Amino acid sequence: MLESVLAAAALPGAILVGLVIVAAVVHSQDVRRRDPVRRFTRQQRREGMARAANLCEMEAGFRRRCSRPAEHGDHFYPWSKGGSTSLQNFVAACARCNRAKGARIPSPGQQERIERRRRDNVTPNGPLSVGERQPLR
Repeated sequence: MLESVLAAAALPGAILVGLVIVAAVVHSQDVRRRDPVRRFTRQQRREGMARAANLCEMEAGFRRRCSRPAEHGDHFYPWSKGGSTSLQNFVAACARCNRAKGARIPSPGQQERIERRRRDNVTPNGPLSVGERQPLR
């Protein structure tokens, strides 16, 4: 009886150990990818907020832009996942949207919609793209 219980627990245990190893490898790559600077400079914050017209750039629902005033400068591609601290990765966000997003990576569709909205607020030579990730070192 003891042998059958051990045999039944061995497979899930082996799977769990494998998942922990994979998670550790992915985490170590993200740590190696992190930008050494986490905070945006005042100049980056000023330019990013002006680009967004001091309004939140995140989506409130039904693919609409949030109408609240921007309070935070957020990394579109999360810093903890290797997002760079650059103006390209800066997105203006209200407190509610910033908390809701957390450290999740927004979808490619969200990225495309933010880039499309930026065309209205950016000078012709300004950067439209959003999201930038640090290369692995």
